Amino acid sequence: MRKAGKIAFVGAFCAVIGLAFPVFNVFSKQLSMDSHENRLMTGLPQVLNSPLRELPRNLDNFLVDNSPFRYQFVLVNAGLDYALFGTSQSDQVLPGKQGWLFYKDGPNAAQPMANYQGLTELNDSAEVLAEASAGLQILNDRLAANGCTLVLDLTPSKDRIYREYMPDGYPIVNEQNRTDLMAAYLQSHTTVPVVWRYDVLRSQARQNSERLLYYKTDTHWNSIGALIGLDGIFEALDMQTLSPDAYPVEADGTTTGDMANVAALYASLPAEETYTVPGYAQLFEKDGRAVRVIGDSFSEYYMPYLQARFTNSWREHIDTFTMDMVDHPGCDILILEFNERSLDKLLTILEAF
Repeated sequence: MRKAGKIAFVGAFCAVIGLAFPVFNVFSKQLSMDSHENRLMTGLPQVLNSPLRELPRNLDNFLVDNSPFRYQFVLVNAGLDYALFGTSQSDQVLPGKQGWLFYKDGPNAAQPMANYQGLTELNDSAEVLAEASAGLQILNDRLAANGCTLVLDLTPSKDRIYREYMPDGYPIVNEQNRTDLMAAYLQSHTTVPVVWRYDVLRSQARQNSERLLYYKTDTHWNSIGALIGLDGIFEALDMQTLSPDAYPVEADGTTTGDMANVAALYASLPAEETYTVPGYAQLFEKDGRAVRVIGDSFSEYYMPYLQARFTNSWREHIDTFTMDMVDHPGCDILILEFNERSLDKLLTILEAF
């Protein structure tokens, strides 16, 4: 009887697994879900073209990535982990308080938690800062010789802006972090406008906690935070701005944050409101200069405002930066934008000068 019971259990298990494939395929239109994972899924061609030594691993990955009800099970598992234990299934997503998610150290990441805490071992040496300031000044002077004004924009991450929602296990050790120190050094040792709006954004976040400047479940600021950050650039260019509280703000839709997607929490956490500043294009006179932005994803959020202020402006990713841009900038104003977790990339570029 015991042996028969075991056989029956194994048979039932195999039947459930086997029937999952035809059931899922019959109802695929109703059951299929969009992938929110920030990676390429393993496809059959990758398995068929695998060297023999890699075939078992790739076949296993293929079965896992393409198994029936995969996304449903992933969502349930991630939701239970988050609800019961307050944990994330992604090593790059750190759950905070009250539904906030923060960018955490992951493979090949830029140690954002260490930077948030202000750990001194992350800070740049005096020699590195001196070399960076010299390189930035040379870059500025070469652009100026070609009729182009340089602005360096360092954009804050949201962890210190909304530090009250960070987990208690990550205390701030030093108020001045690596970015504070680098920004202050570059501001005092070069003639380049270096925009670092941490204090303004932190102050606004504390004064009006209901008007969010960053998304709770995304790595980026929203359109209001981006405008406050961009106003620092406009002020550096002696252009008119309004006080942060003077801009009219309206909700204009919803979005799902990138960290909620990566951690499979997009069904567990509510969608977030997006905002717009109605009539922004009519607030200021149009500027005839051409503006070129070379930056990471943070600058993408303030491009609509730049396009409203200038007759000609465009954006390129920081990875496209080349030395040819220095001698042929093709613009009147060049904005170099780096989020603070990309400071190493900034130093790499400045080393070339």
